[in-house]
Amino acid sequence: MNKPNKVIPCPNGHGETRATKAKKTMTFRGVDITYQTEHYLCPVCGIEVGSIEQASITQRAISDAYRKTVGLLTSEEIREGRKRLDLTQDDLAQHMCVGIASIKRWEGGIIQTKSMDHALRRALQGQAANDGYSGNRKFSIPRLRLILREFEASLQRKIMKDDKGLYSAKYVWYADMVAYRELGQSMSGATYACLPFGPQLNNYRDLIDEIKKTDANSAEPLTSEEKKIISRIALRFPKDQMVIDASHREVIVQRKPIGSIIPYSDAAELTGL
Repeated sequence: MNKPNKVIPCPNGHGETRATKAKKTMTFRGVDITYQTEHYLCPVCGIEVGSIEQASITQRAISDAYRKTVGLLTSEEIREGRKRLDLTQDDLAQHMCVGIASIKRWEGGIIQTKSMDHALRRALQGQAANDGYSGNRKFSIPRLRLILREFEASLQRKIMKDDKGLYSAKYVWYADMVAYRELGQSMSGATYACLPFGPQLNNYRDLIDEIKKTDANSAEPLTSEEKKIISRIALRFPKDQMVIDASHREVIVQRKPIGSIIPYSDAAELTGL
C-alpha cells in the first residue's frame, strides 16, 4: 500500500493527524474478509480521515481481499502475470477477446466473474485462446448489435431493453449456438457464461452499454443462412418469456455450474431448436 504523501488536519481543530495503518474485518458480498487500510488518525479525538487516493486504495484492498478469499486472481496478480509475459493491457485484452477497458477495471480493483477469472488464468499461463469459447469467430460488438437488429426486424418489436440483456442475450445465444452447430461458426464470436438467470454474454456488465451505442452498419453483413436461423428462432420464440424458459430447460445449461463457460461444442445437444 502506498505511503501517504501529505498531512491532513483534524476537522475538529486538533491540529495534524497521523498516518496510520490498520487491519480491519468486514462482510463483503456475504464473505468475511480482512484487509489493510491506511488513513489519518487524530491522536486527540480519534477521528479517522483520508484522502481520495486513500479511499481508492482501500476499495481496491477490499476487492482484493474478497478475490483472494473466494479464489479469484487479485489485481496485483493480474498485473504481475501480465508483466511476466511482457504483455501490455491491450495485448492481454486481444488475447482474451475482451475490451481493454475490462483489463483496466480488473487491475484497478473491479472484481471479475468466475468464468472471466478462468479465462484470465489461461491467458496468463500462456495458453492459446480456445475457439470452443468463441465459436471460430473473432468477437465483434457491432455484429452483436446487427444480430439484435435482425431479431427486432423478425420479431417486429424491440428486444434491447433496460434489462441488462436478460431477454436479448437469450436470443443471441441461440443464434450463435445454432449457427455454430449448422454452419461451423458462431455469428458474433461472443463467449457465454452460465448465470443464475440462464445463459448470458460473458462479462455482460462491460458489454451492454457498448452494444447499445455501437454502429451496427460497421459490422460484417449477415449471410442469408444466418438470417434464416434468426428468423427460425424468432418464429419459435415470439415472446421474451418463451426464449427464457427454453434456455433454462436446455441440458447444456442445467448441468453447468454457475459462473462456468458454456462451450460451443455443446451446441450439438440443443433441444429447443
